[in-house]
Amino acid sequence: MNEWDSGKEDKDFFQQNRQIILDGILGTGNPIQVGSSMAFAKYLSHVGLTSKNHSLFLKTIETNNKWVVDELVADRDPRLMFAVIRPYYELIHRAFELLSSWHPGQIYSKVLLTVLGTIEYSFYKPDDGFEIYPLGITDLHNLGKFLDQEEGQHNSINETILEILDRLTRLGEYQSTIQKNILAKHAYNIRDSFFDNTKRLEDIIPKVLLVRIKREDREVPPSREFIDFAQKIDNNDE
Repeated sequence: MNEWDSGKEDKDFFQQNRQIILDGILGTGNPIQVGSSMAFAKYLSHVGLTSKNHSLFLKTIETNNKWVVDELVADRDPRLMFAVIRPYYELIHRAFELLSSWHPGQIYSKVLLTVLGTIEYSFYKPDDGFEIYPLGITDLHNLGKFLDQEEGQHNSINETILEILDRLTRLGEYQSTIQKNILAKHAYNIRDSFFDNTKRLEDIIPKVLLVRIKREDREVPPSREFIDFAQKIDNNDE
């Protein structure tokens, strides 16, 4: 069998078994899938993130399953997960899309910090970030809705969001446009509503976006057998 035939055979194999493979590495619908996805996430974490495999890391993060994401993130700072990847439109778009898809309280904290970290470094220089991804008012709402006014400003999630908003207030610093000025002012108003006791987030952000949902109510854990097996492996590694 030549190299071309081997490559075609592998491609046909993966295509024919696509759903089984996806359920085994990214599935979270039942305890067996979660356990299998945890094992793959642990392997992926060991391999490490590169420009070639970062989409797999992103897909794993998007499961929003605590058990799976913990294996992937391991002892890394989730905010720096994708820092080695040069920002590009689709990456930033997916980050804001994830914020749009979930309600406050619904995203696992490490997932949220990973998403926020991606946005933070993409807009470290706001005008440069805007050139890659021209965000809008809706994006600011979906970012600001995850501020928790019951927590202090030094809470890691609040701190990261407030830092992003602070940078976005500088939009148009090097190349001013009406749209950038509007966005910069809105970013300031969202940030100000967090610090000003006379204001509330719902004065700036549509109330429907601020509805909190408990993530744990719908999250599927792995089987008890898999947890015991995983703990045994970890103990042997120590």
